Amino acid sequence: MLRVEDVQTLRELGLTFLQAKVYLALVRTSNSTIKKIAEKTNIARQEAQRVVAELQSLGLVEKLLVNPTEFKPVPINDAIMFLLERREKASLNLGQKSKMLLEKFANVQVESPDEEKTTYFAITSGKEAIIRKSRIVVDGTKESCDIINGSWKNVGYAGSLFKEQNIQALKRHVKIRIVAQKLPDKQSAQEIYKHSIKNPNFEIRFVPYQFSAILGVYDKKELLVYTSPEKLVGDSPMLWTTNPALILAVEAYFNELWKQAVPPLNRYSSKNVKVASDTFHR
Repeated sequence: MLRVEDVQTLRELGLTFLQAKVYLALVRTSNSTIKKIAEKTNIARQEAQRVVAELQSLGLVEKLLVNPTEFKPVPINDAIMFLLERREKASLNLGQKSKMLLEKFANVQVESPDEEKTTYFAITSGKEAIIRKSRIVVDGTKESCDIINGSWKNVGYAGSLFKEQNIQALKRHVKIRIVAQKLPDKQSAQEIYKHSIKNPNFEIRFVPYQFSAILGVYDKKELLVYTSPEKLVGDSPMLWTTNPALILAVEAYFNELWKQAVPPLNRYSSKNVKVASDTFHR
């Protein structure tokens, strides 16, 4: 029986689903006729013949001159080496084409947009796209990151996810401030942010209650809003905007939370929690 992960590996090496399936079936059965290949892979005989012809053209299958005609796979180690080399050549070729494309557009004059058009709203979805966009924005920050994290689950997760970006931002003397929901006793801000917390430009404070928001303001020019703050970072679509009015509103909200929050301790004393709670409810 063919394993899904084996088929997937060959697909990642450049074969189609059916090509991977037929080749692996041949590896398991050695020499086979088209009829047997179709039976083993549960595909139509005509389809099996087409796929075998494709594998022949790739040099992964050999045709034996016997009656009835049989087909023999090349050894799997040779096949994998060939596919890796082909993929490497394709990557090099793509790299050269990408370089030519960049050079082509390097001197293209882009019209300056109207000031009204520079304010935008955009939705980013898909985990990889969200994380990539977030990292790009942090990498481009020059002065400040003000982050509101209303979910303690995301404090450690985001700290790990964007650790390198935070470290590099601090090296650029970017001021990073985070206000978050109080961590459970078993977690420690000092441990999560051990690579950042000793830097004078890094501050994190906590409030002893949950608030449903994950927001970030970067250089007071760009705002991110996670639309489903109860989910982990990356699992929630996010809104990006440069709208000045919204950025001012979020900054005001951040500063109010910041005043109410307490600095991190390994364990919250009842006194600290009470001070923050009393401040908030005044």
